[in-house]
Amino acid sequence: MPIDPERDYTRQEQLDLDLPGLFAGGFLDEQGRLRLELQGVGCAAMALQTEQAGVPLPMFNRMLTTANEISLRRARELPEELVEELEKRGFPQIGGIVRAGIGACRDEQEYRGFVHWLILARNLMVLRDRERGASP
Repeated sequence: MPIDPERDYTRQEQLDLDLPGLFAGGFLDEQGRLRLELQGVGCAAMALQTEQAGVPLPMFNRMLTTANEISLRRARELPEELVEELEKRGFPQIGGIVRAGIGACRDEQEYRGFVHWLILARNLMVLRDRERGASP
């Protein structure tokens, strides 16, 4: 489904969004910035899909810490460093999204864009968690 960044998407549309399909356009635009559709709808969809799957925020945080510390080359060689806990603990859909993101990165700059996108999704999850009265 192509993303119209000017349109509001329902919760169900975001839950149904094929994020790996969205990655086909890369993570960065011609100016080297995170693509608009990933910043908005794509990021919100990742946060919602992760929450819907039941991924605990601390688990997502651990994956992000590792993603931030390794290079694209290492992520490609050993994607398990990022997704093993997600997949072993029953969240293969989210692990699959992360694997697809790694596969879609054309270079280290794109990988950094992907990690930035994951951080933005995590930040949305933290805000939603706080809104519900839970601690992050």
